[in-house]
Amino acid sequence: MKFFACIAVLLLAAAPSGYSIDLARYFADSAAEGRARAAVEHDTGALVASPPPATAAALVRWLRAYDDLLRRAHRHDAYLYLASERDDTDVADSRADDAIGALLHRLDNALVSVAQRLGDAGIARMARDPAVAPYAYLLRSARSRSAHRLGAAESRAVDAAVTPVLRADAAAYAALRKSAEPSASNQDAYAALLISIVTADDGVARLRGFAGAPDAAYFDRSIPSTLPRILDAVRASKANAEYRRVAARAPNPAFSPAPMPIDAAVPVILSAERTMGEEYAHAYEALLDPSARRLEICTAEHCDRTGFSVGFSHVESAAFFGGYNGTLAEVRAVAHESGHAVHRAFMSAHQPIAAYNTGPHYLFESFAIFNELLFIDHLAQTAADDRARAYYLNYFLRDATFQVFGSAEETELESAIDRGIADRTIRTASGLDEITSTIAARYDPSAQHDPQAALAWARNRLFYTDPQYDVNYLYAGLLALRYFAAFERDPHSFPPRYVALLENGFTDTPENLERRFLGIDLDDPAGLVAGATAMIDERTHRLERLSPPAPPE
Repeated sequence: MKFFACIAVLLLAAAPSGYSIDLARYFADSAAEGRARAAVEHDTGALVASPPPATAAALVRWLRAYDDLLRRAHRHDAYLYLASERDDTDVADSRADDAIGALLHRLDNALVSVAQRLGDAGIARMARDPAVAPYAYLLRSARSRSAHRLGAAESRAVDAAVTPVLRADAAAYAALRKSAEPSASNQDAYAALLISIVTADDGVARLRGFAGAPDAAYFDRSIPSTLPRILDAVRASKANAEYRRVAARAPNPAFSPAPMPIDAAVPVILSAERTMGEEYAHAYEALLDPSARRLEICTAEHCDRTGFSVGFSHVESAAFFGGYNGTLAEVRAVAHESGHAVHRAFMSAHQPIAAYNTGPHYLFESFAIFNELLFIDHLAQTAADDRARAYYLNYFLRDATFQVFGSAEETELESAIDRGIADRTIRTASGLDEITSTIAARYDPSAQHDPQAALAWARNRLFYTDPQYDVNYLYAGLLALRYFAAFERDPHSFPPRYVALLENGFTDTPENLERRFLGIDLDDPAGLVAGATAMIDERTHRLERLSPPAPPE
């Protein structure tokens, strides 16, 4: 049976899927995209160089021009990113996409400059004009970021001294990872790269007025100030230990799901979404219909083995997945990326201000994780027998506990590594091993003596490619479990409130949005963690009932 399962996976990976994204919805061809990109670059330069708006009418004109440029730039980003991910040897499109990223950064800097010139009092005065009022939160947010923006001389210094180092580190990491996965024999190379990356990021953070890289990243990512208390509450919870106890005692259910071709996986994903009501389900049907050409299952030789979504205001959303092989983990990933794409579609259809189509990553991730929990729970609910049900329930719990406890451990570890490198108490691979083992033991005492656990710092790609991103998954996991608990309690009133939040976009702080639409209090760390871990505890008890301990021999 194992032989035939392996053959099935190979066939799934090799066979054409019939799912591909129509790039013509963004631009007719690469020549048309190039001409339009030149125009958006020109218009961005003109806006950046324009006199600062001094009246409410001038400010509205400026903001509308800014919003229009955001839409145009994101259309290019969707086209170029998809083209480059279809072929990871496509250097031209990848560089062009980097240029669009730089253009978006210029636009954001221009917005921050306008908000800084207005000041808090000026923004409040301008916002009394009904035409400016919808942009008030955007301006206030930009104003708050101005306090930590680098000056012109500092920016030049960073571009000259730091940016080349980070680019070289990124290239070296990609080459190292391609040649050898982290191990005890090559950990010195991984340590040298991590120490270089952290040192560079920490230097830039201090230039911006922060105590270190973690504080700068938390500010940029809108992470609530309650993070230390969130970590305390997660460490104090017994939910993860109880789940591990039950999972360890449960006998093997002797069940393993067969690989699902994408044509079989899509109907299962759609069935899971229908539990959330007609509007939610219709959005997934529109995305996953192969004739719509908004889902790509890339099987070409050079497609990147990754998953992501694209989409923005007036830019139709789509989901891309490379290297699909039909395993449960891969189908779950498709459900996750579909969640991102549907969220983007809801905002595009209902949020008229393009700038409010972007927001904190942890909120984006919370919506996608909720979607994958819906999918896994649907498999458990519709399982043919208790063996299958126990398998899917255990899978749900592994996912949920990792989102909360695994992400908390990674967040605490990365922060400790950054502090240790900054104060030079961590200078070698052995120092990284030691701090990793110490922090891992706070979440799982058995990890202190596991040499593989000590290498977690080297295996975490985000530490190298997107520092301080893991904290997003911590908050996202907590929120996703709260959404799921609210949905189970009230499957009739929760879906419309949740969809309204997705449609609204990011017009206010995460704390205010979660409280207003869903009644979730992000300022209550103990309550947030307790609500999420209660869901884990309840599912753990279900697993224990389904899988009683095997009788003694």
